[in-house]
Amino acid sequence: MYLVHDFLSTFFQTIFDVLPIAIIIFGFQIFVIRKKIHNLPRILLGFFFVLIGLTFFLMGLQEALFPLGEIMADQLTDPAFLAPDKVINGTVHSQIVLHWS
Repeated sequence: MYLVHDFLSTFFQTIFDVLPIAIIIFGFQIFVIRKKIHNLPRILLGFFFVLIGLTFFLMGLQEALFPLGEIMADQLTDPAFLAPDKVINGTVHSQIVLHWS
């Protein structure tokens, strides 16, 4: 159920983002060039497929890539990574060389 809700909210946000571009394209075609839009059903179907593709792309970014980036940023900015300390015989020695594995 979570994926359906996430898909629908992303889909409607994508419509909201793409609609101004579509209005400009159709407005330019009708009012500036003054040409009839040929194959309007196919063009609208193409816009629908673009919306579906962008929705899946954005969902993939939100579900996979963005969390991975957050994990990497947390690990790379962790104080233990930036200035690891080495304990030898009960005393703390700062390690100069950082090793990332």
